[in-house]
Amino acid sequence: MSKTLKKSLYLSLAALSFVTMSTATTANAAKKAKTHHYATATYSGIYNDRATSNVLVNANNAIYTKPGTLKGAKLVASRDELSDLTTSSSDKNTFFVYQMAKTNRGSYYAKVVTMDKRYRGWIYAGKQDFSMDIKNIGGGVESVNTLGNATLPDVKTGYTLKNPRLWTAPYHTSIDAKRVNLDYTNYTNSDTFTIDRAARNRAGWLYYHVYDANNPSIQGWVFNGVLGSGVTASTGYTLNFSTDYGNTTRFSKVLSLQQLGASTNTPATLNMYNNNIVNLVPAGYHIDANKPFTTNDNTNNLNAGGRATVNLVPNNMINLSIYDNNNNNGFTVTNSTQLNTDFNNYFNLSSLNNGNTSKYLYSGDLSSFISREINNGVIRMNDYYTYNGLSNPSNGMWVYYNSSASINISTTNNKPSTPANNSTSTNTNTNTNNSKPADQSQNGNNSENKNNQQTGQSGQPAQSPQPTQGQQPK
Repeated sequence: MSKTLKKSLYLSLAALSFVTMSTATTANAAKKAKTHHYATATYSGIYNDRATSNVLVNANNAIYTKPGTLKGAKLVASRDELSDLTTSSSDKNTFFVYQMAKTNRGSYYAKVVTMDKRYRGWIYAGKQDFSMDIKNIGGGVESVNTLGNATLPDVKTGYTLKNPRLWTAPYHTSIDAKRVNLDYTNYTNSDTFTIDRAARNRAGWLYYHVYDANNPSIQGWVFNGVLGSGVTASTGYTLNFSTDYGNTTRFSKVLSLQQLGASTNTPATLNMYNNNIVNLVPAGYHIDANKPFTTNDNTNNLNAGGRATVNLVPNNMINLSIYDNNNNNGFTVTNSTQLNTDFNNYFNLSSLNNGNTSKYLYSGDLSSFISREINNGVIRMNDYYTYNGLSNPSNGMWVYYNSSASINISTTNNKPSTPANNSTSTNTNTNTNNSKPADQSQNGNNSENKNNQQTGQSGQPAQSPQPTQGQQPK
């Protein structure tokens, strides 16, 4: 083989080796370029109160088996699937947060589970540490209160359980809510319960926290529909309300002995100031302080099955007189009966009786009342007069049961003065207009009087409607 041929073969082999090495280097570089750099995470518990570690999803992020940027994270619930939960008011779709993860990229994730255990996994939770305060959470979730305040009922005692089922927390409002086991307690179906707290869940359902009047250690939360009055004529005490000292009965009401003050070491009694009795008295009446009850029972130690008559007497209306302190006779009372009715209702004077004989009325309230009566036409300001307020605006007054009352007001006479008539002057102008000038006093400024009136208003807040109940809560 010639030297030239050998040289060509050596060069060809060298070139082929270079191409092979170059191809391998390029493949390795491409392989490295395709390598995914997954995040890592450190984990911690949640040290916030478990009862308030609750959130709702907003469907901005999905739920995974691991924090979403970690290797091996698998989808549990997509954003589309979670979007159905964002508009739900059902407590079962509330999520409980019980673990936190922080990635090496500075992102936080929350491990969550729905109250009904349907969904469980990790969801992006923002850029703040929320292990000590759930309100710092963000991202795909936001903190929520599962319970809101509610008003306690007027009658708080004497309830029974239609279904003997109490919960440590309203159902599905806390991950730790569970049934109270009554099997190993002294509870009986005849036990009565007292309400000491009230709350509504996110759906608007009303729950009460109750305790057993006979065994206070038996306590828990119950849906209000599960409570029953449970009081009968044989187990409670019957009150017959009468306006003629028992000759006729207007209506009757059975109260439990607990509603009449009974407790473990205290007997039930008849007390005319017991709110459970007072709240039953119809408008326009009060209990006769001289003879509140008629009964053969011992009023200081009542027994179940007893009865008594509650003696009602009509409220005595306090008559009101109004005087003009400037002796101007600047107003007229158009309807004295309406004035007296309005006065007694405005200041709730029907509450006065032999046991509650007086009430102080503040000057500002009195002035507002007079302004309201003027505005309603019960008091009419006479021509040219305006109402200035009370004659002594710094002083209120006391009113007394079975008496009358008076208010002194101040008025101003705004009638313009009559022009002077100069009878000695003469006028030689033959074109003099001898017609008399228009009487300006006929233009009494009644609109100004109205503008100076004040309006007093009173009212009661509207009661929130009972939410529509779908599935019966537990």
